[in-house]
Formats: sequence, C-alpha cells, structure tokens
Amino acid sequence: MLKIFRKNFVFKLVLGLFLFTALSLFLLPPAQAKPRLGKEQIKVIMIGDRLVDIAYNLGVVPEAMAIRCSWPAASNQLSTVRHLGCPKRVTVKKKGVVAKVARKRGIKKIMVEKSKNFCLYRPEMDPMKILPLLEGKGFEVQVVDFSQGIESAIRQTAKLVNREEKAEELIRTYKRVLQKFQSKMPETKLNKKVLVLNGIVQKGTGKAFIQVLAPNGYEDRFFLKPMGCTNVGNLIKPEGAKVKKGVFPLQRLKKIGKSNPDIIIITGKAFAVQNALYKALKKNPSLSEVPAIKNHEIYSLPRYIDSSVIEYPQILRLWTRALYK
Repeated sequence: MLKIFRKNFVFKLVLGLFLFTALSLFLLPPAQAKPRLGKEQIKVIMIGDRLVDIAYNLGVVPEAMAIRCSWPAASNQLSTVRHLGCPKRVTVKKKGVVAKVARKRGIKKIMVEKSKNFCLYRPEMDPMKILPLLEGKGFEVQVVDFSQGIESAIRQTAKLVNREEKAEELIRTYKRVLQKFQSKMPETKLNKKVLVLNGIVQKGTGKAFIQVLAPNGYEDRFFLKPMGCTNVGNLIKPEGAKVKKGVFPLQRLKKIGKSNPDIIIITGKAFAVQNALYKALKKNPSLSEVPAIKNHEIYSLPRYIDSSVIEYPQILRLWTRALYK
C-alpha cells in the first residue's frame, strides 16, 4: 500500500512540475521568447546587455553585439545578430575584434553602455573599456549613460537609433507595468526559505546538469530579499565546490533535504531538474517531507541577471505570483 502511495505521489509531483513548466512558457516575457519579427537591423555595433535590450524594445537590433552569454536573449530573439562574445572578451581577450568586424562590414557607429557595476559576478567586466581601443580609428563612438535610470537610457538610445517617437510610449508602458506589479507586493515579509535550481541540458550530448544559485546573486537582489525570503542554497553546497558566476554544481538532489526549503524555484531547462527530482524521490521517499515538495511549492520561473531591464516588470510579476500565496 505504501509503495502504491509513493508511486502515485511521485507521478503527481512530476506531472505537476511539467504543468508548471508549460504555464511558465505560456507566460514568459519577451526576453525569454522566440525571435520576434518586425525588428529592423541597423548598421551599428552595440556593446552592453541593457543597451541591446532597450534598442530591441524600440524596434531595432544591431549588426553585431557584445553581451553576456548567460543572458537568455543571446540564444533566443537575438540569435540572428552576430555575437562577438561578452564585453570582457572584446576588451581583454580579443581586443581588436570590434574594430575588425566594423571595418569588414562597413560599420562606422559603435554604441557603448555605461553602467555602474555592469556585472555582479564579474566586477572587472565593463563595456566602457572598449573606448581606448577604438580611439583614433575613425569610428563614431556613442555612449548611453544608465546612471540616471532606465527612462533616461531609453531616451538616449531612442535618439541615437532614430526611434524617438517610440521612446515615450515605451517609458509609459514600462512605468505602468512596474508600478502595477510593485503595488501588489504585500508589505508583510514572507520569511520563507527558497532554493533556486538552474537546469542545463547540453545540446550536443543531451546530458543534464543542475546548478544551485548561490546567495547574494541577482535573484536575491531583485526578488528574494525584497520579499523577505532567504536563499538556502549554501546549505547544500558540496565541500570544495566553488561559486562561479553566481552558481555552483549539484550532482545529487537528495541533499536538498538539508536545506529544507519552503519553495523550490527552477530556472533554465526545467526538465533537467524535474527528471533529477523524480529519480531522487524514487530513491529517497523521505524527500517527500521537504516542505516545498510536500506542499507542491515548486515553480519554473525565468532567471534574471539584470540584462532584460525592459522585461523586468513582467519577470517580477511571475516571481511575485509564485512566492506570495
């Protein structure tokens, strides 16, 4: 009788996880969607995630760009744009690649993002380091300063890409949606323990891997801490494991019992985590007593690394709906 119950429980849990994934895919914001039509490609190279995201939402994409590879948009709606690598690559490892590509394609204009703390995980990464490398080479270098906030950055970008008529509309929509979802966040803090697991599936081999999002990353800054939640990822960190780019690897999900989370968030390729959870529960039925599993508090949500700044309100909406009950 107990075996039948366990089998039914595991089946229902996995079925629920797949339903969560389907729902999240239906609700995914533009930054996670497939390539959209109707974007004009302009003769410019852009360096910086936030700059490219704003331009995209104004209706244009560059011929080439330097953005972080961890930004999902790089392999989704921006997949048709020539990717030169991350800003560190084009300013340190391949210093001449921007100028080389620009000359080869006849590009005269290069737009650069100026942001304080461009990358939380790689403090040394800064798009502005490209400026000395382009000096005196005949390019028109234009800087978009994000220090005055998103609204100012939208107006600056719109002017440089000749989309000024769309700037105010984009600003109004951004502010309206952000205020709407921020207002729905209750003042009472949740005090919930949250475990965030990122799934990866290799394209070539199909092998699946799981990463744990370590505390003090983007998810903590933009979602968990403002809502009064605690990231308990470090409680299951394997001995000797190093945190790189905000994550560390996890080979056995049976360890999640140590963190005893109230909520489990899945980012990335949900199937990698779902399949591992299924196997872990089958081998260790006691995991069904973990609060997040017992109460079916497992959600597939888009990851956020402060690149999709225009889509942030929509992503905030999904995280809020998952965490607040």
